[in-house]
Amino acid sequence: MRKYRLLICSLGLIVSLAGCSFLQNGEADESASEASWEKSPGASANTGNSDAADKASSDDLALDGEKSDLGEYKEFLDGTKSALGNYEGNEYEVWYNKLPHDADDWESYSVSDERVDLDNDGKYELILNGPYGGMYIDERNGEYYVLAEGEGTAGELGHVEYDGKMYIFHRDVSHGGRKIYLFDCYNQDGEKVDSFNLSAEYWDAEYDYYNSDSDFTYRGQKITMDEYEKLMKEIMNSPTKAEYGEILASHEFDTEDDSPKIAYDGSDTFYDAMDEFYGEYTYKKSSDGLDGTLSIIQEFDNSREYSIFDGNTNGYRFTALGSNVEYIKGNKMFMKYPETVYEDGTEVFKYYIIARRDDCIFLFETDENYENPAYIYTAWEKY
Repeated sequence: MRKYRLLICSLGLIVSLAGCSFLQNGEADESASEASWEKSPGASANTGNSDAADKASSDDLALDGEKSDLGEYKEFLDGTKSALGNYEGNEYEVWYNKLPHDADDWESYSVSDERVDLDNDGKYELILNGPYGGMYIDERNGEYYVLAEGEGTAGELGHVEYDGKMYIFHRDVSHGGRKIYLFDCYNQDGEKVDSFNLSAEYWDAEYDYYNSDSDFTYRGQKITMDEYEKLMKEIMNSPTKAEYGEILASHEFDTEDDSPKIAYDGSDTFYDAMDEFYGEYTYKKSSDGLDGTLSIIQEFDNSREYSIFDGNTNGYRFTALGSNVEYIKGNKMFMKYPETVYEDGTEVFKYYIIARRDDCIFLFETDENYENPAYIYTAWEKY
């Protein structure tokens, strides 16, 4: 049986939707971590770190105007003045000294050492580490304002530079069936001068990942999956589906598999194991630049034999049978494929490992001992 993912909104979720609503002044539930596919080394987007630093050293850094350019936030940080916030027309005050500051408390706030011009006015704003991305404070004419703050697991706060401007975003990527981003660009008066959405919704997907039939939206208009991935790459430096597949595949041999080997012997036991790989899978941009389809299909006779066919834009990589599989071990098929057969019967073999994970297949080429696997592609049931 195939395994289905269990998606959890929040590790600490006890009451319905408590972690998904707007939260202010540190009244927050524990956030679910962002889905791994969203994390990309070198990405320029930034979300606040909820791990609180030592309060004294953070405040010293923030109050030293010469070193940090944040001296104008002294009155907010020492509790003399509050910051005024506004959420959907409702005003509220934030007092820094009344926020949680226990370094061991997930809900605690601390001063970030990150320096960013969040409202495009040429000055750094104050970034507070905290739950759901923390809080951004803006100083204007001696008064303090909450420019933005984390709004729960459905509104994690972050910022990213895009198209020559700084955008503040809220995102919902830790729930099943959707990845939703809302971007806002502010001016020096705290006014939004540009806002847009970018989202993928895939409520009916068998596995929790989008495909070409999912709904994609940009600035309120429907777009294609390719357009969505291009924008996510440009704005968030997020991996495409093909790149995410390679990331998944890179961990395929991280742990030892102690499953027994099921050798090819034409038995029901072997073909029952082959059944787990059944399907047609699409891949784009393999390591050799090819697109194609991997088909692992049972023949239409009574032999239970399988055809294993990798058809690509060059023609094909292999057209094999289940009898070319030397053995199956756990989620992996180990195949010895006669790539070239000469008139005298001499055969030249290539060796492949085909690994099955949820809704995708990984293909690796290896040596004759099935060691030193080289990644070729990830193919998906639904691309």
